[in-house]
Amino acid sequence: MTNEAKDLKAIERLREADVAASKAYDAEGLAALFTDDAVALGPGQPPVRGIAAIRAGLRRMVASLDIEVLDYKETFEETLLFGDTAVEWGRIEGTERPRGGVEVSTSRVHVMRVLRRLPDGSWRIHRTIYAPAAAQEDR
Repeated sequence: MTNEAKDLKAIERLREADVAASKAYDAEGLAALFTDDAVALGPGQPPVRGIAAIRAGLRRMVASLDIEVLDYKETFEETLLFGDTAVEWGRIEGTERPRGGVEVSTSRVHVMRVLRRLPDGSWRIHRTIYAPAAAQEDR
């Protein structure tokens, strides 16, 4: 297996862990996917800098939501590798409903991430930016 193939496989494992932690609303599992000096840029929000701030934000988000995740998927259109850095872009889509409720809602965001390879060969999210996608977007 080539180094590029190994890196893409490791990046896929990062994505799988992201999906699993997101479906479970696991703030600690999500935080573990970021580098210590990660930065997250969300729409209309100040930058969230560093793993402590990201972890605190994820904990607040999980504590404030009373929903059941029915579906969650990530679709990345492109992944570019540059040594120990990768850039990827795509979208994240979710279907959820209030716990005990019946009304189902969907969400879709565009995302671009800069990933970093760690010395052990695993990859983590180093920078991320996301914004809501158009409701009737062509896929």
